[in-house]
Amino acid sequence: MHSASRAPDRNHRPAVRHAPRGLGPGLISRWHRSTCILGGMRVRRRTPCYLEIADAVVPDFARLLRGEVHLDRSSEIRLLCPVSGQAIPATEREVALMATMAPGQWYDAADLACVAQLPVDAILAMAQRGLIVGDGDEPLSARLREGERTLEAVGWHPQAALYHATSAWEGVVGDEGRRRHDDEAHRERLDAHRARHGPIAPHFWRREDAHQRVALPLQHFDDALASLMRSRLTTRHFRSDVPLGLEDFTRVLFGTFGALGSETLAPGTVALKRTSPSGGGLHPIEAYPLVIDVEGLSPGFHHYEASSHSMALLDPMSRAQARELAEQLTIGQTYFAQAHALVFHVARLDRHHWKYRNHPKAYKAVLLDSGHLSQTFYLLATERRLGAFYTAAINDLDVAERLGLRPQVEIAIGASGIGVPDTACDQLHLKPEPYVPVAPVIPDQ
Repeated sequence: MHSASRAPDRNHRPAVRHAPRGLGPGLISRWHRSTCILGGMRVRRRTPCYLEIADAVVPDFARLLRGEVHLDRSSEIRLLCPVSGQAIPATEREVALMATMAPGQWYDAADLACVAQLPVDAILAMAQRGLIVGDGDEPLSARLREGERTLEAVGWHPQAALYHATSAWEGVVGDEGRRRHDDEAHRERLDAHRARHGPIAPHFWRREDAHQRVALPLQHFDDALASLMRSRLTTRHFRSDVPLGLEDFTRVLFGTFGALGSETLAPGTVALKRTSPSGGGLHPIEAYPLVIDVEGLSPGFHHYEASSHSMALLDPMSRAQARELAEQLTIGQTYFAQAHALVFHVARLDRHHWKYRNHPKAYKAVLLDSGHLSQTFYLLATERRLGAFYTAAINDLDVAERLGLRPQVEIAIGASGIGVPDTACDQLHLKPEPYVPVAPVIPDQ
């Protein structure tokens, strides 16, 4: 159920209102009372409007009072909001009322309450909870109207917008920074996970329904590029006694997010070239470095302006504040906060979705852009013997608020980190043994 809606025009309401036709005396009296209470308020259905039937687990209080612990399972209908990401409980009667409302059409709330034979307070409560949208100045209705208008204007696919909103994080703090990270503790966590969810799928997959297998010639993978790629790893230990050199930082930043070329495809429509691919040559992802300890740069949030290859300081702070903020934005991953700088990937969807409007693959393409950039960032850092990482475990709503991003237009996807590695520590690093593919056993024909 997806449709656009327009803001109501209050200047064209009739001066005299009459009760809907076909109402009996009792309903007419109720309509007059509703009109007095609602004061001409109008409402419409949510756009888009998604409902789910979810399992709810509630304690049996009667048995709890007798000293028994028992949980009852029941079903609950919820409206899933693509603006706030909230799941809003709804009754069957409220769902039935929403189902009668045409998409994009405004209804007089008093008429609606009367025809549906619902109390006036029920219509008000639905608007106050966000199940429907009112045309008044209430903060929630105003935010929902603006959010839905923005989703439509930017060109979000409605299901992608719903996924993004319901998966966004704010104020999340994980236990990664507090738990033990030795080999024994890691094995204990894996054993507990296996006991709960069963064994993991095999690391190598083999199709038993293959018609034929051909052993490929194994070439040496040891030239300069191959050695660089072999050396790439995720770093979680950084030195705190030395700053990151400005030239090193600039090399990685420009090599990943800098513009190497441009082409005017049509008047006012320019495609860019970076070292990584991007759907349509749009390159919608902006780099927002959170500088902690880089030579020549003030600590704080910056925006990398690729057009002039410069750093614009947006939010200055002390080095200690920058490190604390890095930990908060990466959900308490303290080891990532030890890096010398984090570069947050922020996508401008008004650029990307301009071409791929309402496209079911557009959101996926933006996420892939961030993945391409992260690998390039890794390799450039490795070339300079620097440590690097990428994490999508970020409090993206907190990033958006801190940077003043436009809701539903600019979204934080993940963060690349860089710093001088502490080679004396490797507890948090993967330590793979070299592997050589084993040729398949091919039976005689």
